[in-house]
Amino acid sequence: MKIELGIRGNTDAVNHVLIKIDDLILMNKDNLFLVGDESREKTGKSLKELLDALSKDHEISVSENVSKEIERELNMKQGILNKWKI
Repeated sequence: MKIELGIRGNTDAVNHVLIKIDDLILMNKDNLFLVGDESREKTGKSLKELLDALSKDHEISVSENVSKEIERELNMKQGILNKWKI
């Protein structure tokens, strides 16, 4: 099963992080454009933990542009999503 990451919104206002698993698309519940830093950091930590767990059994891919936007919006350390870049 291939898992892809994406974003909903644009570079000015990223609203949600999307996780596409085959025909299923998951989205974080909070609108990132409206929430504070604490919620963004919590979402970033949870996303990394989820990807670490899923990567044991599945192929995960994220494009360079998307990974940069996600890292920036979720206050993640730059390059943390590099291991899943395509």
